[in-house]
Amino acid sequence: MERFKNIESASGAWITVDGRQVLSFGGCCYLGLAKMPALLEAGERALEQFGMTAPLSRYYGFSQQPEIEVIEAAKDFFGTEDAMYFSTGYLFGMIALNGIADRYDAIFLDEKTHFSLREGAVVTGKPVFTFRHMDAANLKDVVRKNLQPGQIPLVATDGMFPTFGDIPPLDAYQTVLKDYGGWLVVDESHSFGAVGGLGGGAVEKYGLDRERVIAGGSLAKAFCAFGGIATGSAQAIDSMRNASAARGSTGGTASSQAVAAASLNYVKSHPEMLEKLRINTKRLKDGLKSLGIWVEDSESPVSTFTIGNAETMITLQKDLWEKGIFVGYTTYVGAGPAGAIRCAVFSDHELEDIDRLLQELETRI
Repeated sequence: MERFKNIESASGAWITVDGRQVLSFGGCCYLGLAKMPALLEAGERALEQFGMTAPLSRYYGFSQQPEIEVIEAAKDFFGTEDAMYFSTGYLFGMIALNGIADRYDAIFLDEKTHFSLREGAVVTGKPVFTFRHMDAANLKDVVRKNLQPGQIPLVATDGMFPTFGDIPPLDAYQTVLKDYGGWLVVDESHSFGAVGGLGGGAVEKYGLDRERVIAGGSLAKAFCAFGGIATGSAQAIDSMRNASAARGSTGGTASSQAVAAASLNYVKSHPEMLEKLRINTKRLKDGLKSLGIWVEDSESPVSTFTIGNAETMITLQKDLWEKGIFVGYTTYVGAGPAGAIRCAVFSDHELEDIDRLLQELETRI
């Protein structure tokens, strides 16, 4: 049986693995908040008061203060009429697509969209069609060819795709949908906190009309918290609370809700966290380009690239590991058959950390 490496510290720019300090560019702790005292203290207080077990859900007519706090924090941060919290971001597709299933007739998915949206689409029983990755013109054509007269479409996509960090043209998608009164569902798991002028995600970046937009996903990425959220109109969120995935799962523990609320409030009051992330993102992307490595030119903190074949990239990862640097070799959704090297920067990286990675890469390419 393969032995897994033992992480002995919180996630962030530096982690302890099997007793060794490692400079990490893996994972998704974009705002570097995993050890932030304000978050830890909020979780500790809630744990002491409410204990470890998950509470009775709203389905039975109950709530508690940490759940109310995270909902209010999400409404305030993202500027939406309403929000809901659930135990894991992976449920977002199930909850959103099923919760408003009576308001649309067919689903249109980006061909590289995340598993959670794909699985949520299948469960609805609605017709599902795919369009070319981030191609609004192809979306328009696929909708025109497959939608019956009088039917309403729903487009589901990632706000930032997790492997290459590419950000889709949501404004162009919304333009296509307006001709049909359609809905847009955006899984912002990787874009919440990291994309947009205030960290409000790809929906904020494009300044979308939110009337028929639902955005949500995991809080475990930029916000370094546990659980998932959905944001949208009060009417849509009300319907989503009755989705089977919401009714049949716990709403998360009070401590996870408290940490999530504390993180949203902390990020809103500390815009310098996002500014530092942008500085670090530019440093890494510019440095990679100077080495002749192609990466997505966007505000995404993810810089993913391919060099040679799978064996070349696996060797590169191992060589960097020997030097005390972790980057991910990934075959995750969107990576392609050979895989890719995925590097992510966080707010708690220092510029010298990034320069060290670039120097090590320079000697190996």
